[in-house]
Amino acid sequence: MKSVKIGLALLLVLVMAGSIVTPAMADKPKVVDQEQPIKTGFANLKPVKPPKITKPAKKLMPTEEDWRFVKDAMYDITEEEKNRIINEAKKIYKGNSKLSNEEQTKILQTIAYYVAIATESSGNVGILWGYGTHEDMSYTAGNNLNYVTSTHMDTLKSYATWADDHRNEPTELVPWWGLNRHSWVIGDIPVPGYDNYGPDSLELYLNKARAQFDQGNVEEAYVYIGKALHYIEDLGNPFHTSSVYGQAHHTEYESWVSSHWNDLKSAMYVDEYYVITDPSEQAKSLAASSHQYLQQICDIMNTPGWENNQQLNEQLKSITRALISETMKYTMGMIVYATKFESPDTAGSNYVPIYDHQTSYVNIKDIACSNQVLAIVEIDHTYPADLEIWIGYKKTYQNTYTETKVWDHDWSSNNHITIQHYFWLTPSNYDWRLRVYDAWSGDQGKITDFYMLIG
Repeated sequence: MKSVKIGLALLLVLVMAGSIVTPAMADKPKVVDQEQPIKTGFANLKPVKPPKITKPAKKLMPTEEDWRFVKDAMYDITEEEKNRIINEAKKIYKGNSKLSNEEQTKILQTIAYYVAIATESSGNVGILWGYGTHEDMSYTAGNNLNYVTSTHMDTLKSYATWADDHRNEPTELVPWWGLNRHSWVIGDIPVPGYDNYGPDSLELYLNKARAQFDQGNVEEAYVYIGKALHYIEDLGNPFHTSSVYGQAHHTEYESWVSSHWNDLKSAMYVDEYYVITDPSEQAKSLAASSHQYLQQICDIMNTPGWENNQQLNEQLKSITRALISETMKYTMGMIVYATKFESPDTAGSNYVPIYDHQTSYVNIKDIACSNQVLAIVEIDHTYPADLEIWIGYKKTYQNTYTETKVWDHDWSSNNHITIQHYFWLTPSNYDWRLRVYDAWSGDQGKITDFYMLIG
């Protein structure tokens, strides 16, 4: 029976044309065929849910080496004052300080200030992950997704270290006297004014990017994405999950990463990304994941002569590659979160049914688009060869859609099909429409997703 359906496809489409449900529109759609590039791999990337870290983190007590590091960092106060501050801090960590809560906080803030200057200053050899690594990670995350334009990949790279030079940002979160350490502290004592701003900083700038898209400012949107990615990348670094513990090795580890980057950077090329629905909360999941490696890294670096120990260096490379790969999956997911615009008809659990001999429509209205846009269609149908599928676009002030046929009774070996199609446009705000016609009787289906990724 299916072979008969295929053989008579064209005839029955013509016969049944009168039964097609059509929307109100000024003119017949203009049909074009936009040639597709060879590389169309976004749909081949695997979207997965981020893992949940259920193992509770144990409390990590700063070592004497950490306290010596803190003492050395306090470069402009007397030896007596240094000793007083550190002795009180040790009591706070042990839980037997007799100072008031306010006084304890002041001690911890003093330490946090000097640790931030010593480890987070943009003048240091190791800048967070290490010199040049933020730029590489942000650029590669865009490149891995296969829809971000080269211009916007350059934007991500250009703003990859912006957060290092603006420690008082975002001013909506960080007090005027504080410094943003881009952290989420686990198993240590977070310091007000310095710690735990990483996840919320990320989400704030991603939401600013979304707002810029809504206002038609694609270029400015990518600037905010570039600023945001720094925070998620930092949370993939275990030293951004503690306040004092391990900070003696912070810049040492980042310098090591920078000097071994050629051996490590292949870990950036991943074939899946995490689906992000709550950037701040899911950034905390990355912090929890990376935190699991903090003590292990410190143990390696506490081993005398570790720098020249091949076995320990290979172990450190293995840990760092795992951290980089995990961080990249989150970073890519954050870009998708900021640049993805869904139809409300198929958002969440919504879907649009496909009926025999009728045309189903899904719309996305008034989306700011760059010169490259990737459309994604997801359809479940018991016999996809029944279908003809078009994607249309028009500038918001126009009446007529320009359509491209993206499926023409094509064969599929299963009942779920994913279609991706690139469009090259003059940057502007566009309306989009998916049009699906079912040419045969007896099979059922539904449109489960239709969205645009703004490159």
